[in-house]
Amino acid sequence: MFRKELIWLRKSVLPLAMATMMIAGTYVAASSTTAAAASSASGVWPGVGKICEPGPGGASSVRGLGGKTINIAVFNDAANTIVPGLEVEFVQQATAFADWCNAAGGIDGRKIVIDNRDAALFNAAQEATAACQSDFMAVGGGMALDQPSVPIREKCGLGQITGYVVSNASDLATDQVDPSGINTSTAFSGWFAALAKAYPKAVKEAGMGAEDSPSILQSETKYEFGAEAAGWKVVDFPEPPTTVENWAPYVEQYQQKGAQALWPADSGNFTPFAQAMTTAGYHPAFILLGVQFANSQTQQAVAANPSLPPVYVETSWWPLAQASQNPSTEELVTIMHKYAKGDTIDFDDEEGMESWLLWAKAASACGASNLTVSCVLNHAAATKNWDAGGIEAPIASLTLSNENPQPSPCFALLQLTTKAIVYDKKLTDPTQSIWNCNPKNVIQLTAAQQAQINSL
Repeated sequence: MFRKELIWLRKSVLPLAMATMMIAGTYVAASSTTAAAASSASGVWPGVGKICEPGPGGASSVRGLGGKTINIAVFNDAANTIVPGLEVEFVQQATAFADWCNAAGGIDGRKIVIDNRDAALFNAAQEATAACQSDFMAVGGGMALDQPSVPIREKCGLGQITGYVVSNASDLATDQVDPSGINTSTAFSGWFAALAKAYPKAVKEAGMGAEDSPSILQSETKYEFGAEAAGWKVVDFPEPPTTVENWAPYVEQYQQKGAQALWPADSGNFTPFAQAMTTAGYHPAFILLGVQFANSQTQQAVAANPSLPPVYVETSWWPLAQASQNPSTEELVTIMHKYAKGDTIDFDDEEGMESWLLWAKAASACGASNLTVSCVLNHAAATKNWDAGGIEAPIASLTLSNENPQPSPCFALLQLTTKAIVYDKKLTDPTQSIWNCNPKNVIQLTAAQQAQINSL
């Protein structure tokens, strides 16, 4: 969930049907059963309720609303040439959800029309401007370099229920509800504390880092503060460019500084980084990665580099390989198999879907004749105990992004082994379902820390 702030060089490579995970010592194959499909025709989503149904529709003067249609923007960066296909899953998932919802009658009789707003990394402002011309709202997407889009979207009143946010400006934006409750005054410390408990000596010599972009540096500096609050002492924090062809110099720098606990500056493809570690003979105590690395590509990199130390991945999303154990996640898998055949399924689809579920729940509550941006946002912001039916770790209360939202403290830790992606129950120390939800997992940043982040 918190990794939404920096899920920027992610590229999905995990076909769900091939994924397996070992839970409490038992391998569980990913399910693509159609048991959950029964809810599709009725517009009922497991754990969320009835969100799509026939209705009168009706003429409206609201931008993006037709008598029988609703135009929704989905922001992404798929057309960029640096990491082609970035966030394309948001569009795929949105299209699949729209097909599912429209088959049940749409939102009170209005069919959802998906407008693909592809910023290609560097055109966030232009795509926000385009959405301001014809879209009712933006739902379930995200742009890696989102800062330029914020004032444009706010000026035109384009409401948003985010897939993910990156910059501080986006964190605090008006006319927005972030289902994860991200704010600028707190940082996540939970998974750093779990690793500190397991590796108390190693975390005293930690290596972190971030790509040299203001949006990314802001979010990664938060993580640095969260790690330090958990007892980590950061001895090295490199700032490589947003694209790195050779990770060897950065690996050697970590090695020379004696970093034993590693949260790498790499946020994209782990394979070159792992190979550089093997070549350098660098063997820290452990590696901790963000949720975007919970895929087969990273697992294969671990298998191909057996000298790597234990590799862990944090997550606040229900593991897809356990989809059959959560009806909401299983429904997501079912509709993706039905409406997006051949597309991979990863946590991008989960974070997009929980935004769409929140939006549809709120929009349906407004009714056909009262559907406005403010009505949708107000209903979404008033939601309590949100978890998208279990797709996401629970959050106690949502609110508008400019009204001090409070994030969920819940997380789980996975381990990438040479054979599988393994839920680490011992390291997670769950307090609720598979999650560790200790309130101390979220820390309050000091005024000086916030000022430092804002200056980046």
